[in-house]
Amino acid sequence: MAIKILPRVTQFIFLIALILLVIGLLLPQQYQVQKSITIHATQTNIAPLISDFTKWSSWSPWQKVDPSIVFTLGEPNSGVGAHQFWQSSWGFGEMTITNISHTKIDFNILFNEEHIVTGQVSFSPQDNGNLVTCTLSGEVTTPIFGGYLALFSQYILENTLRLGLNNLKTTAQLQTIPELENANDDSNSPSKN
Repeated sequence: MAIKILPRVTQFIFLIALILLVIGLLLPQQYQVQKSITIHATQTNIAPLISDFTKWSSWSPWQKVDPSIVFTLGEPNSGVGAHQFWQSSWGFGEMTITNISHTKIDFNILFNEEHIVTGQVSFSPQDNGNLVTCTLSGEVTTPIFGGYLALFSQYILENTLRLGLNNLKTTAQLQTIPELENANDDSNSPSKN
């Protein structure tokens, strides 16, 4: 009886493997993740938190996502050309700021010397702050499994971006509070004639 079932089980396993292989070949290997949040702070408060890697520890989500991660700052560590490296249980990588303008900060990320992600953080002024949008785009070129890895990357990055933007919002808005208090103190102080 068991001998008769074995060929069917083998055929079933082979069929499942074949289906997964075909699906893997058909899945797109590209992914794009975009998340936005309104931050009640000026762009002058927000942009340096992103363009200066020495300030990332105050808001970056990566320590929570992967506690084994260790960052090393490169030179320069802020502005165009700034870069940082990391090593973790998931692998290693490097992030480099490639462009800074009034409305956006562009960067490239290299994972494990093979997987390139392009990113952008853009600022759009709103009545009570800025709409900050972070976009990451990449492609997983691993044969057969690339589509599955692209889906996994998209899932991880969506959650990480959401956490990072929330942390960035909190940090930027907390920096804004002392500025508002100082402005109120200045307006309440007696004028000198």
